[in-house]
Amino acid sequence: MNYHAAFKRYPSPDFGGHSWRIRCLPFVMASPMYSEYRFDERWDSPNNITIDTRPFQSKKIVDENADVPMEVLGVPYPYPCTHSDDAHFASYLMLVGDNAFGKPNGWRSDSEVLDDPKSTIAVAETIATTNHWLSPRDLDVATMSFTVNDGRNSISSRHPRGPAVLFCDWAIYRLNPAIDEDTLKAMVTIDGGEELSRELLVERGMLLAP
Repeated sequence: MNYHAAFKRYPSPDFGGHSWRIRCLPFVMASPMYSEYRFDERWDSPNNITIDTRPFQSKKIVDENADVPMEVLGVPYPYPCTHSDDAHFASYLMLVGDNAFGKPNGWRSDSEVLDDPKSTIAVAETIATTNHWLSPRDLDVATMSFTVNDGRNSISSRHPRGPAVLFCDWAIYRLNPAIDEDTLKAMVTIDGGEELSRELLVERGMLLAP
């Protein structure tokens, strides 16, 4: 929301070969990392790939005289729900496609989300532990699985209540792994014209409080 307020558009998933996750850092209290990132280099250049291992000052003070590493967009759970011990891997992917929230090699604005924002998914949790958080690679709706918890190319989580999803009104819910494919496909499009009620999905138990 803050990014859109500043630039009148949402961050591109991959414009110029750089991820939306790096573009959002100044809006999630990680400006020190962002200031060190070089957009004129590849996302995995020696300079860029090391920004999250340098001892930047954390916003959470552990010792006022100590620098501590910052972890951004990593695995959100402790054992036994965690799926990776490596903080470099992203646990959140944008839904990307011609009719999805993330516009390939471009940006979207509020006006392009024609379906109800309350039932349109923008970002989802994943167990895709090979996806570095700086990589401009997300969930391609043209090739992803629409069965929840169907491996690395799906919306997925080790959490027993299901993966977290962020809707276009910026509310967060957990997605019941039993949700049917047609409903999930409708929740991924921004202009499909489907009539989905989030309240009804909650009532049916397909969406759970986070």
